[in-house]
Amino acid sequence: MKTNLSPLGIQPTDLADPRKLVRKILEIARKRFRVERAALYLYNPNLGDLEIDMALGVGAESRAKRVDLGKGVVGWVASRGAAARADLHKTAGGLGKGGSEMAAPLNEGESLLGVIAVGTKKKNFFVIGQEEELAAMAQEATHWLELAWKVAGTQEEGERAAALAGVGAAIGAEETSSAILGKVTAEAARLCGAHLASLFLFDGKSDTLRLEVCEGGSKRYQMQPPLHGDETGLGFVVRRQKPWAVSQIAKNPQDPHTALMQREGILSFLAVPLAEKKGALGVLCVGTKRSRRFSDAETRLFQGLAGLAAAALQRTKMAVRLGQTEEELRHRERLSSLGMLAAEVAHEVRNPLAVIRMLWHTAIRGLQTSHEQGRDLQLIENKLGQMNGILDRVLNLARSADPQMGEVSAKDILEEVALLVRVKLSAAKIQLKLNFPQIGVIRIRGDRSQLEQAVLNLVLNAQEAMDGGGTLALGAMKRGDEVFLVVEDSGKGMKKEEADRLFEPFLSGRPGGTGLGMALVRRTVEAHGGKLRIQTKPGKGTKVEIRLPAWAGKES
Repeated sequence: MKTNLSPLGIQPTDLADPRKLVRKILEIARKRFRVERAALYLYNPNLGDLEIDMALGVGAESRAKRVDLGKGVVGWVASRGAAARADLHKTAGGLGKGGSEMAAPLNEGESLLGVIAVGTKKKNFFVIGQEEELAAMAQEATHWLELAWKVAGTQEEGERAAALAGVGAAIGAEETSSAILGKVTAEAARLCGAHLASLFLFDGKSDTLRLEVCEGGSKRYQMQPPLHGDETGLGFVVRRQKPWAVSQIAKNPQDPHTALMQREGILSFLAVPLAEKKGALGVLCVGTKRSRRFSDAETRLFQGLAGLAAAALQRTKMAVRLGQTEEELRHRERLSSLGMLAAEVAHEVRNPLAVIRMLWHTAIRGLQTSHEQGRDLQLIENKLGQMNGILDRVLNLARSADPQMGEVSAKDILEEVALLVRVKLSAAKIQLKLNFPQIGVIRIRGDRSQLEQAVLNLVLNAQEAMDGGGTLALGAMKRGDEVFLVVEDSGKGMKKEEADRLFEPFLSGRPGGTGLGMALVRRTVEAHGGKLRIQTKPGKGTKVEIRLPAWAGKES
């Protein structure tokens, strides 16, 4: 029996929502052919099979089944490009068990879009000619669906443009980077109907990706440890700065992050890099619980969102660098003011010091002293000369006079300082210990006067930290091409915040302190090409290591 062909009766208003349009077409098909089952299958070019996009009267088990080309009524129609009908006792069905099925292809030119299928529990139900009617209906449905998808695509493009504009406005409004990253992740999830959206930041030093923001993930997913770049495909996204899409997660994924998403019920996902010129800063990842292919337009959208996230992170880094530069400029300004003040003070002190030195030489001429007294008098004379050298350095503070490099004995430096402070430490009930290697001489490339002053400043600071007595250890050791001068006390120690600012000028933790001693220590060490390291904890004392280049020339 051949029935008259008639239009579907679709109105322009039906194009506003493709999902509602599909439902209307299926309802018309069920009514026209007086059946209880109807479904629209869409072709997945990535997997080469068909999956149900929408179904009426079809059980959940049948909805979840994918159909291979050439198998069953639907698969045969998809592979041959022609409508067909069949009784299910003769061939495998797709919409349910038993009865009859009929299907027709949805073709765009020579390209397969999908298949529309109808079915019933009744056997031998469809008659000759009805497959032609269903084919005509499928042809008309293809026309309307293409129009609806184009309308939806236009609407989606508008939403995508609005989303990018919104995130861009957030960046312009100087919102925090964490707030912007949260907006990017939320918009990504909303625009593609994702069940899970996450944003990872990449740490190049440890080659790991750390979850920063998550939308829709369980607590287990949100508490995941950092991912190693070599163990996950997200690392590939970072290294290549290319998107990575998976339409159907494999049954047993070896990728630890993909396995995590699978446990969240995710079937398809797309990952795009937070790209910038020097390399990706992280990865934006969205996932859905139904199998789907992400379009090129969606990929471009997520790349745009990820680019805005990268811009927000770069802006934050620039703000931090700007703050550091401003702080450095303030330090330089303070040091410049110090240089002007120091020049005036040094000029006033230098003349009286010159008089003292001349009178000193006159006073000790012909003086008979014991060995110990002679050593002390010689030490005073050396320190008067050193004071004069310090004044020269203070006068040159603003232009940072270079040290006079030469061969210096580490042991001589520490013993000189120990001799100078022995009375002061004894009065403060501080036991002094000197630690040197039993064999060999440790030699430094440096300026003895400047290094003695640096160690002296550290010792005086240590003495201030042990107001109730304690132990002070001075030591030297050589490791490779470096010499370590160590000053360790058993004092009150410091908090991390205090230790971080220990060498800033004009910051002093004691009444009457100038806050310059430690700043000068750092300048001296840096001028020698060395480094400073501090180990301290409240109540556990403080250990300061000065790392200096060893003497590389011939021993004198």
